[in-house]
Amino acid sequence: MTGNTDKTKTGLGLPSLVALAAGQVIGAGVVTLVGAAVAVTGQAVWLAYAGAVLMGFFIILPYLLLSGMIRVKGGSYTFVAALLGEKAGGLFGMAFTMNVFATGMIGLGFGQYFAALFPGADVRLVAVITITVFFIFNLAGVNFMSKIQNILSATLIAGLLLFVATGAGRLRPEAFAISAPGYFSAGAKGFLSAVVLLVYSCYGYSFVVAYSKEARMPKRDVPLAMAITAGILLVLYAAIALVDAGVLPVAEVAGKPLTAVAREIMPPPLYYAFVVGGPLMAIATTLNSSFTVFSRPFHQMTDDGWFPRGLARTNRAGSPYLILAIIYVIAIAPIILGFSIQTITTNTVLIGRVADLVAVCAVITLPSKLPDAWENRYFRRMSKGLFYFLMGLSVAVMLLCIVLSFNSIARTNVAVTLALVAVFFLYATLRQKTGKVSMQKSYELQ
Repeated sequence: MTGNTDKTKTGLGLPSLVALAAGQVIGAGVVTLVGAAVAVTGQAVWLAYAGAVLMGFFIILPYLLLSGMIRVKGGSYTFVAALLGEKAGGLFGMAFTMNVFATGMIGLGFGQYFAALFPGADVRLVAVITITVFFIFNLAGVNFMSKIQNILSATLIAGLLLFVATGAGRLRPEAFAISAPGYFSAGAKGFLSAVVLLVYSCYGYSFVVAYSKEARMPKRDVPLAMAITAGILLVLYAAIALVDAGVLPVAEVAGKPLTAVAREIMPPPLYYAFVVGGPLMAIATTLNSSFTVFSRPFHQMTDDGWFPRGLARTNRAGSPYLILAIIYVIAIAPIILGFSIQTITTNTVLIGRVADLVAVCAVITLPSKLPDAWENRYFRRMSKGLFYFLMGLSVAVMLLCIVLSFNSIARTNVAVTLALVAVFFLYATLRQKTGKVSMQKSYELQ
């Protein structure tokens, strides 16, 4: 990475970055989680979703502010390694690569919704075919993949807006009666439970940092893409939740996916259009961008020597085809073999939350570790006092989410997390001793 690339006329512009960010975060969660949230907070679910989006924004705020200071090549791994040191970077990077297991789950989700639309379809076959298609798209390079993402994201937003538009005119008057008894069906505790349940579908757009390398004006457009995506989520998610709980009686929608409500309020042609444009596109956009998002830290770690450097080879489109192939195999192998990908993924969720805390700790040190980056930040009017206050607020929100959700985390998950951390630490220590790890500068201040 050389030269002042902020002024280049090539690369990803703001609309493409927004499409990538929105497509990454708007996944099957918005379809499946709303009904579960209705079950614990009733008609107040739209307020719970608004609260979840705001909490999600504070969780990703460190990524937003950091992307206004430096341009990174290896996603979050780059700044953790640069700010916290070689071993911390290696540990974080290996923890991040555990996200790869989610790719198979995403593919299975697509297969399940496809089978619901076309009964008799083989869920596993559809999942493998879908993952294969997006694997090929990503082999063609980020610019090609982002063009596909633009189309998929536009279709996704249109599909979800179709649901909102269809139901908006049928909202019952009590949908807005916030002060009415029973509006918050389980009181403050139920409302807070709904917010925590929904928040994990509200901050995946932080992954857009991975596209800093290709962004036309990264220090401006990557943070703006996150801010715009947060605004989209706030309006869209709240509107979807309002319709979901405000058209039919709460008892009829509690615990049910969005598709169940859509079937009741939409004529068949619109329902099928919604399922294709909503759930299927939500999963497709996430799957499309996941290959690049998950490969970025892996690629940089390979360049740095944490893994055999031969894996870093790229094709003519600049795609690390061997790394993408590894992600592809990890995604489809459990599906083909009939393993429980959900079990594998669930047992690594906690490690992702811990990694988020490590990333925030790294960002907190940026003004002192990289003073030139701080002095040349995009957010010129932000003082250090305000910066540290916002970082503290982000940490507090993260810790709150972890504490509130701890009861839902199986003790076996905690044990698996601790075991994985021990394995990563042992590997990092032994790999360093071989002398093969040589950290490269994979960020720019321009």
